Amino acid sequence: MNNLQAIGCEVSPYCSGDNELEFEKALLSAGKRAGAALAATEEYTPDNDRIIALAAVMVLVKNISLSSEKEGEWSQGYNDKLKDRIAYLCRTADVPVEEFMPDTVIKLSHASNRF
Repeated sequence: MNNLQAIGCEVSPYCSGDNELEFEKALLSAGKRAGAALAATEEYTPDNDRIIALAAVMVLVKNISLSSEKEGEWSQGYNDKLKDRIAYLCRTADVPVEEFMPDTVIKLSHASNRF
């Protein structure tokens, strides 16, 4: 198994294997942040679990805002377990969960009631 396949294992079932470029980009970013360069096709080793987990977090956080996804006859729904998975991977990567999932709520308002 190579490093991209290892990321695929971590993001399953939330992402399909068709995200190879996204996985590679996340792997490069995670490697830069950790100060280690991992090749996408390099053989996976458990020594790199922190970088693989961080790359998986970078991929998964993009799906938090989705409640469901449909493409042709294929569809998939998401629930709060995605956030649990991201939190677990953050702990594995030794990064603060708040960095990727802020605990703040954005509240939008309008001024139409002021006139």
